[in-house]
Amino acid sequence: MGTSYIPLPPWALAFCFAPLWYFVLTRAENWKQAFCAGWLTQFLLSLIGFYWVAYVSHEFGYLPWVVSALVLLLFAACVHIYFAVAAAIGFWLKKRLRLSDFSALLVMISLVVLAEGWWPSLFPWNLGYPWLAAHLPLAQIADTIGFLGLSWSTHLISAVIAYLFIKRDRTLSIVAITVGLALFAFLTWVGVQKEKKWQITDSQVNVLQVQANIGNLEKAYAEKGTGFQQEILNQFFSLTREGLAKYPQTELIIWPETAFPDALDDSERQRKYPAQFFQFIREIKKPIMTGAFAKDPPQMTSPNDYNGLFLFNENGEALAPAYHKTFLLAYGEYTPFVDVFPWLAKVSPAGVGFAKGPGPTVMPFKESLIGLQICYESLYPSFTQALSEKGATWLVNLTNDSWFGPTFEPWQHMYMTLGRAIEARRPLVRSTNTGITTSILASGEILPFSPISKTWYGLNEIRFLKNPPQTFYVKYGGWLPLVLLLIMTLSLIFGRMEKAPHERKLKDDTPGEP
Repeated sequence: MGTSYIPLPPWALAFCFAPLWYFVLTRAENWKQAFCAGWLTQFLLSLIGFYWVAYVSHEFGYLPWVVSALVLLLFAACVHIYFAVAAAIGFWLKKRLRLSDFSALLVMISLVVLAEGWWPSLFPWNLGYPWLAAHLPLAQIADTIGFLGLSWSTHLISAVIAYLFIKRDRTLSIVAITVGLALFAFLTWVGVQKEKKWQITDSQVNVLQVQANIGNLEKAYAEKGTGFQQEILNQFFSLTREGLAKYPQTELIIWPETAFPDALDDSERQRKYPAQFFQFIREIKKPIMTGAFAKDPPQMTSPNDYNGLFLFNENGEALAPAYHKTFLLAYGEYTPFVDVFPWLAKVSPAGVGFAKGPGPTVMPFKESLIGLQICYESLYPSFTQALSEKGATWLVNLTNDSWFGPTFEPWQHMYMTLGRAIEARRPLVRSTNTGITTSILASGEILPFSPISKTWYGLNEIRFLKNPPQTFYVKYGGWLPLVLLLIMTLSLIFGRMEKAPHERKLKDDTPGEP
């Protein structure tokens, strides 16, 4: 799995877990062996697929490389341990309740997928996203079952392959392969039809995305006020002017998360850098959306700081109150339990950190409503579902991936973010500091990527529906865990095997019984 996840080709996606389930059901002698097999599987896939945890520990946490490597090992040892738990539970249920092999497989993969969606982790990845990264039409079905549903379907393929190896039945294998290929062809056709359907739109907006390649060191210095603010602003001003000269048809300029290195609230407008920013808007006469720091009004008794998103019209007037990021990164943007233990602020890199925002928020722009996401708020389907329910006609995600460098993470984060556009069938514009900046339409068409760690700007024509319908997933996706629990329950009830032949023989040979 580690060599099949984004951004690598998904060469083993459909069968990579079959050896684990085969071992659990045919070779493991006790639940401990099953647990160890699951643990080894998740440890190796985590080391390969998410090695960048060491990089970000060094860059973001300022830890020595040796300590960062230990952090990676600890991460890999624990973060996806639900594979081990599912394997142990599957083994135990098979032995205790005499479950059939296929019923035990259904229980194990359903447990894994439930954990993929709700296990406390750095971010909720799953096996559905590689279908999008591979540009396969199957990803289009996410508007019905979500990428978590696609993940369950992918795990099911591995489970079926494991079952076929256990049974070693030629006829059963031929039937399963034939049905599987026919189903794959049918769902591919369904995906193509969905893509065509969502290409029909009735409105558009021309968006200029600007990537100034502001690295993490410059961002940190800017936050601490040690002299990089002007350089950052000059870079964004210069690139934006170049972009407007090339694309005068621009209707909205979008800068990434914390692109503006100061606060942009009304109370801060007369400060040096905000004053330059608003003068720039009046000069270019174009609306701008940007990430920036935000503050509570100074008259408040205990004002908070926020990671904010602002939208201004061509005269520098706010089109709506600033959005404050809701899902904050622990130890990066806030310190857990600092309210209870204030001394933690002195030892945490984040200090007290930012306060949390109000939750999913939309902003009006011309004849549309923009659903707002900052950074990894895009990784939680429920957040985008709420934006869609609030009437968002298209989505904007502002991100800062500079802490991760040119690793796998920017690609993983990007595709997981783009997946929200298909689940909700809303175009999504993703703007980053160092890459990857891109956009995706409601049809699933992904527009050109920016390079990583380079300055860039580009114009994207974002086509959308003024009154888009809600997808099946937005309406009913919240029921997915209940569906998985129902599958497990039915497997436990109806998946019990008859007594084994040798047990029936012992009973028949018992004196005094017929």
